Amino acid sequence: MCGIIGYIGAKPAKQEILQSLQLLEYRGYDSAGLCCFENDKLKLIKKKGKVSTLITACENEFVTAHCGIGHTRWATHGDPSDKNAHPHLSENNNVAIVHNGIIENFESLKGNLQKNGTRFRSETDSEVIAQLLQKSKCESELKKVQELSTLLKGSYAIAILFKELSNQIFAIKKNSPLILGKANDGLYLSSDVNALIGKTSEYYIMQENDIIWIDNQDVYLFDSNLRAKDIEYQPLTLTTQDISRGTFEHYMHKEIMQVPQAIELTMTEFEPMQNPLTRIPAELIKSAEHFSIIGCGTAYNAGNTISYYARQRDIFVDCYYASEYRYEKFLSRKNEVCIFISQSGETADTIEALKKAKEHNIPTIVVTNVASSTLNKLADYILPTKAGPEIAVASTKAYSAQITALYAFIDYVYCIKNGINCRSCILKDKLKDICDKLKSYDLSIIDNIANQLKNIERVFFIGRGVDFATSQEASLKLKEISNIHSEALYAGELKHGTLALIDENTVVIVIATQKELLEKTINSVYEIKARGAKVIMLTQFEVSIDAVDILVSLPQTDQLLMAEVSIYPLQMLAYKTALYKGLDPDKPRNLAKSVTVE
Repeated sequence: MCGIIGYIGAKPAKQEILQSLQLLEYRGYDSAGLCCFENDKLKLIKKKGKVSTLITACENEFVTAHCGIGHTRWATHGDPSDKNAHPHLSENNNVAIVHNGIIENFESLKGNLQKNGTRFRSETDSEVIAQLLQKSKCESELKKVQELSTLLKGSYAIAILFKELSNQIFAIKKNSPLILGKANDGLYLSSDVNALIGKTSEYYIMQENDIIWIDNQDVYLFDSNLRAKDIEYQPLTLTTQDISRGTFEHYMHKEIMQVPQAIELTMTEFEPMQNPLTRIPAELIKSAEHFSIIGCGTAYNAGNTISYYARQRDIFVDCYYASEYRYEKFLSRKNEVCIFISQSGETADTIEALKKAKEHNIPTIVVTNVASSTLNKLADYILPTKAGPEIAVASTKAYSAQITALYAFIDYVYCIKNGINCRSCILKDKLKDICDKLKSYDLSIIDNIANQLKNIERVFFIGRGVDFATSQEASLKLKEISNIHSEALYAGELKHGTLALIDENTVVIVIATQKELLEKTINSVYEIKARGAKVIMLTQFEVSIDAVDILVSLPQTDQLLMAEVSIYPLQMLAYKTALYKGLDPDKPRNLAKSVTVE
């Protein structure tokens, strides 16, 4: 959560920081601010609201500044307000900081500072960082930064300005991403590589407990003991086109339309010449008796979808929410393999869950969209997805890419365990057919449904088997961006309580893509209609049911792969519903991309 940017160089700092904050806004948009060196003083402007509000406030400010830090916030401690916005200044205005993460021991640190007379201006945990640096008795700023890392508990990426060291930036990180970008005319710090696209040609991902000191164009890298380290830059290959909306009004719309491409590109990763599956030892696969899939939100739903596919091949898979897995009593199974899913590879709960698995010597596999992410560095094996940058907060194409990679993985496991040639070419042909059908699929009926949903207060999605897993993801998408109360339910469980909530003010969206479960699902439809609800049904089968108000026909494909098909119109339904309600689908209320805090 939250976006950090720092800049020092030949260009106007205000321009570089504000442009980058706009690119980082999907990480938080409660408030934004920047602090720059101007006339050897620290000048600060911060505002509640989106970055556009900050841009207006800075119109005639920071004229001569060439070094500064900025931040766009997703609130954790303290409500969205001017005073709680970052950057934060120390009491004497000699230190400015921006922070992403959570300081778990801030209350005790703040209490000690207050006992010694320090006055706080905000309600945030982050302000304690600036105050600690001001009070430090260390002989140098570098030593103060090192000392700070020993005092803080929790997760943090921090960029720091000291008034006494004009045009210099310090940074430290622990359990929260921070990246150094290098350009011919400047240096950048960012919490996300997306903010560096089009600005830098090389970047370095800070490692745990790294300390960076930027002095004009000189960069010094240290470990936690202040031992010098070499900086190993890597090329930045993404372009501005990759993160542009293009002709689309919203990123979410663009990314839904890129779903077929994300499936195709991900599948190419599993072709024989470069197949990452072959890097997983066959003996590990043969001996594995149980696979655990761990993720959060959409990533969890992707895992749940795949668990149905796996069981059809007699492969035992369980799914866990990462936020629960990491705190449960650990009951390791014999010959277990853990699979962790995260679009960004920086999801805090998923990272900690992976660390827990590694503590128990369980082999770990990661499915992620960002090759340079923390999860990729920690895992034993990597299954990459190729969705490309995903900017909208609500994940769409990344979900489709995740289940594509996991289809390939399950097929590989099946083949290894049964001693047969890998079936990836068959899977590839089927997914290519799905992509072709999605590209030509007429979504016009979705607009009409969305218009009818805009005034509905609650929606239920129901399904059986894999269709229930799709219902979970469809429900998540709708509630995320339309603010409609939405739930996913097993169709067979309606009689066990949920029918009490069904009335004429309810819409129920039924997903029915599994032939052997179709009649059972239709029985549930009649039960719903008898209670007065409006019923919308998605299926690829020829059905004629008076109880269905709107029938959405899906392209036909292998039943086991229908999750790739059925989620597509439901992602568009969420998007269109948000538009009809006058909401910004890219920036849903109270949410942000890349959940890097617990």
